[in-house]
Amino acid sequence: MIDFSHVKPAAVDPSRTQKPQQRQSLFEFEVIEIYERKLRESPKAASRLNDVMAKVIAVLLFLMPIPFGANRPLAWLAAIFLIGALTAIYFAMVARLDPNRPTQFRNYRWVVLPGLAAIIWSVIQIIPIGGATLSETASATALAIPRMVSYGILFVLISEVCTNRVRTEKLVTWVFYGIVAHAVWALLSLSVFGDTLLFQAKTTYEGFATGTFINRNSFATYMGMGVVIGAAMVLFEMRSPARRSPNRKSRVKGFTTDAAYMTILVFVVFAALLASGSRLGLASTIAGAWTTIVVILLKTGISRIRVIVGSAAAAVAGGAVLAVMFGQSLLQRLVFLFVDSETRIELYRQSLAMIADRWATGFGLDSYEIAFHGFHLPTLSTSLIWDKPHNTYLTLWSELGVIAGSLPMLAVLIAFVMVARSVFIRERSYFPAAAATGVIVLGAMHSLGDFSLEIAANTYVFVAIVALGLARRSRAREY
Repeated sequence: MIDFSHVKPAAVDPSRTQKPQQRQSLFEFEVIEIYERKLRESPKAASRLNDVMAKVIAVLLFLMPIPFGANRPLAWLAAIFLIGALTAIYFAMVARLDPNRPTQFRNYRWVVLPGLAAIIWSVIQIIPIGGATLSETASATALAIPRMVSYGILFVLISEVCTNRVRTEKLVTWVFYGIVAHAVWALLSLSVFGDTLLFQAKTTYEGFATGTFINRNSFATYMGMGVVIGAAMVLFEMRSPARRSPNRKSRVKGFTTDAAYMTILVFVVFAALLASGSRLGLASTIAGAWTTIVVILLKTGISRIRVIVGSAAAAVAGGAVLAVMFGQSLLQRLVFLFVDSETRIELYRQSLAMIADRWATGFGLDSYEIAFHGFHLPTLSTSLIWDKPHNTYLTLWSELGVIAGSLPMLAVLIAFVMVARSVFIRERSYFPAAAATGVIVLGAMHSLGDFSLEIAANTYVFVAIVALGLARRSRAREY
């Protein structure tokens, strides 16, 4: 047995038990090492940047229509500056955060290149050749070129930012909410605030909703794009696969609470559209929404026969509702439509004569008003200033020539084919592409009889929706 009372404790080094002596001198300091941490290259940081940029773009698109639809030089010059500065800052930060990030240009080069070629031709129009320029108003063309460039920059910016499926869907939704807010404001301005335009007395279109736009047809196009986007969101929600449950027989969600909520918002926007009194706006919106609905139904397995029968039934029912609700006024509007069409056809005829005179070169971007004076015949009212031919196709051909003027149309046609194809290729998120197909149809149809897509605010939203419809996520890494 061990007697622990006689065991001596081991000797301990005093230096281990004593506290370190405090410094006595006031001039002795501890050395603190500082390590510099450089900003690391991080795809996650680039992803956070893209999230922030998506929100900024949504706010910018909401604000653009406020100054009279951005249809004043000062308004769209400010928009050009903001878009350009935003894009420059974005690419500079991406180059710092994730220099190896691949660009998306290769995916959309066939959409961008025709538009770029049209811009280059506009620049050529203001270059003095033999002491004169091809443009009748070189200063107006020089001012319009940055606006055209800003459309392309916005397209590229959104394409680069929205490489993430969730981010793309969010931005489309935010754009829709912005249009809803403008619809509410338009209805309030018409009914509560005494039919005013930004709290000012209207000079035209009294009794019709115009929101922050001067022209009711331009406002109707803006609302129409909201209706198309909303229709895509509602139908996508209804046709999305449902979670498996023993009590659920349907494989799709059906009319959920979210679908009901979005339907209410769509009706608010549609009410503002009806309040604008735009016949072409209503017709083109119906065509655009129908296109979106059809592609989603076909995508989700509905047969073509059922789609055709359903479309016919909806057309009959819709016509009956319009006849009951707006029978007398609708008939009057149709009568005035035939009267107005005579003037419009004469305007088109004289514009075509103008195009034939310079079909190859055009008269210069934004030069229609001045150039048309040389072709204006007395058979068309001389008491009015015809600054536009009320047909965007004729505007492009008269200002840029038939060849260069067809390039923007070619870009839109290529974009339409691409978004329509992507609806059926994508398995999960296809509603932005479906919305883009309808918006393109709406814009193409409305451009036949008006100049709504020549209004900057509408064009920015149009470009944004098309870019979102084309947006692709990175296969290697989604951010």
